[in-house]
Amino acid sequence: MQTHIQEICNVSLYFIGDVYGRLDKLTELLTEIDFDIDDPESSIQFVKLVFCGNLLAKHNSDHCDSSTTDSQPEIEHLALLKMVKLLVDKGHAYCLLGQHEYEVIGWSKHHPITDNPYLEASSAPLFNQELQHSQALLFEWVDWFMALPIYMDFGHIRAIHACWDDKVIKSLNAYLTGEASNDAQPNSLSQQFWPAAFDSQHPLNKLIATCLDYPTMTLTELHPHSALKVPVVIGHYPQDTYPDIINEQLVCINYNPAKQDYPLVSFAWHQGRKKSLDVESAQDAQMSLGEFCFIDQPSAEECIAEGTENLLDAIVSTLDTPQLDEAALIRLHEKVAISLCTEWDPLGIKQTMHARHPYQPLVKPVTQLALAQDTDKLTAYLAIVSRFQLETDNDNLENSSLKTAYKLTRLANNYL
Repeated sequence: MQTHIQEICNVSLYFIGDVYGRLDKLTELLTEIDFDIDDPESSIQFVKLVFCGNLLAKHNSDHCDSSTTDSQPEIEHLALLKMVKLLVDKGHAYCLLGQHEYEVIGWSKHHPITDNPYLEASSAPLFNQELQHSQALLFEWVDWFMALPIYMDFGHIRAIHACWDDKVIKSLNAYLTGEASNDAQPNSLSQQFWPAAFDSQHPLNKLIATCLDYPTMTLTELHPHSALKVPVVIGHYPQDTYPDIINEQLVCINYNPAKQDYPLVSFAWHQGRKKSLDVESAQDAQMSLGEFCFIDQPSAEECIAEGTENLLDAIVSTLDTPQLDEAALIRLHEKVAISLCTEWDPLGIKQTMHARHPYQPLVKPVTQLALAQDTDKLTAYLAIVSRFQLETDNDNLENSSLKTAYKLTRLANNYL
């Protein structure tokens, strides 16, 4: 299958999912990846962005989370579009046509013969509503949408808004521009075919629908994505999971930033910076070679460490431990501290206890567990802290935790 391949050289591609008018989240994401159009020393020198469509929100209702009482997020269509267009015009980004932009075109343009709108849905898209009194500005952006590419093929990776079907793309190419011009980008729909794109009786209408609004992302034997040979990046389908690839040939990067607490996600593809990777080796490229980036992105290690601490604190807080007089409790704390530093010591630091000692926060909860006379829980506590909070990998960790717990429970028993 022949497609127009966009040549890139020594460049990383950052694919950005559906933005839904959230300029604030896009700005934060670009800051996160150090992408600054005004700073030539930023990542802009070796990164190109690829927007995968749906820059626009469809309706305000799409952005309301009924489970919260938060106010609606601010949608800034015009400022967002100006930013993206500037990035495209200066050669820092590519932008694909999305389903929402396609619908704005259909609502705004009229058939040259019948003079009827291409689309006659029950309600106008949000963007049309916002610019209902600024028709000149509306049509300025509609013209830009009409010049956006349906897909991008970089040789070793491809991007399309919803669905890549080799047979569909092959048929669609007959309707697309081949080279960039003042009026259109490569792989955009040629102007004379726009009436056919909205004609339900014309084959082009079904081709466009497959690319921009395929009904499901669920992979079955009949789904076009079940037979991909070159990696493809898509958006369109809102995901509700932690960002991850679907398989080695497919990734979806729409993590529903329309919702207030959901991130705008990018997928970084660094294979373009490897000069040895050409079109012929595209089938060797794998999605696991890429990486996700988004604001407040947690690491597994950070989540496990923080979650472990909260879980252990909750367990200790439920213990029914006896009350000791203050002097006895101080003496027991001192002996627990000595045992942790000299006998347990998973970090092997061999220091006496002091205020900034890494084991200092453990003295009180370990004392409570020892007073509860539960050797099993205390052993588990020490082993879990060693493994997940102190991040040690000691072959003797379990035995050391057991011996320390055994000693401390018997030591505490003398205070009961």
